[in-house]
Amino acid sequence: MLKLSKYFLFQAFGWSAFALFNIYVAYILQELTFKIFLTDILLSLMGFGISHLYRNYLKKHQWIVLETEQLIKKALLATIIPTIVYYVGYHLLILILAIRTQDEYFSSFIATYLLLASWNLIYFAWHFIEKNKRIQIDTLKMESSLKDLEIITIRANLQPHFIFNSLNSIRALIDENPELARNAITKISNILRNTITKQDPTDSLENELALVEDYLALEKIRFEERLDFKKEVDVTALSIPIPTMMLQTLIENAIKHGISSLEAGGNIFLSAKITPSKQLEIQITNDTDSKQEIKKENNLGFGLNSTKQRLKLIYGDKAGFSFESNNNKAKSLISIPLLPDTTNKNI
Repeated sequence: MLKLSKYFLFQAFGWSAFALFNIYVAYILQELTFKIFLTDILLSLMGFGISHLYRNYLKKHQWIVLETEQLIKKALLATIIPTIVYYVGYHLLILILAIRTQDEYFSSFIATYLLLASWNLIYFAWHFIEKNKRIQIDTLKMESSLKDLEIITIRANLQPHFIFNSLNSIRALIDENPELARNAITKISNILRNTITKQDPTDSLENELALVEDYLALEKIRFEERLDFKKEVDVTALSIPIPTMMLQTLIENAIKHGISSLEAGGNIFLSAKITPSKQLEIQITNDTDSKQEIKKENNLGFGLNSTKQRLKLIYGDKAGFSFESNNNKAKSLISIPLLPDTTNKNI
């Protein structure tokens, strides 16, 4: 529905323009007198009142929700009634004011009908434009809600996956080194507190790297010297937001499918930099067993698939993800725009 203030604004503007037009025509034809001037003003006020009553009728019977074809038929017929009222009112003004020379431009019944039909056209056109805007907004909200649900689902699956692997690392320590196990439980508590209570879908690269360091500290308890981690990060990239737990998921994947399969262990190398095209490029490379089946992008595991899905949901087509494994090396490459179009608040 039209907002009341906006409706009256357009009503006042439209009927004022109508009065000024008639006065101008009378002036051009050198027929402008005080009575004609007064008549044009009163006709505009009468048009304002009749069209307003007609609008109230339309609102009461909810014509605006009718199908277009049905609405046109009803409006064309219904316009006859206000046309008659306006037409009769016009001639009563002529008689009351004793104006002998009538303004032929809008004196005929057809002209009056066309005038009010034009009002109909403008009124319903405005409503259709507003309705389409609302539909577009509702559609965007619905799409955003669906994205939120998808992201919540992905994260709901991701957190148990992370917890399970972390607890496995601690389990072996309970009998061998209770003190170290207690420290590990403290670390995992900090990680879980950070991830579970965090509602935003993104966090700074710096904070996510800190989460990775905590996670690797847990994994080093299990792998000891078999796990080596190095990073090379552009300082200017540290404040850039990235999807929460994305790095931890990829590092976990590198350990599970790479380092853990190697008897001597291996290295994980993480680099992050800002490219000339204003993208944050993150690359994670790890040693892997050449005998393992090489994963293709259409045959990714849960961790890699969840990363790909989250990037798509948060950044659309502006983010990229690729994975390849060959020559005893596995590489994940992520490209993230510095200014994402949308950011989902529920994740």
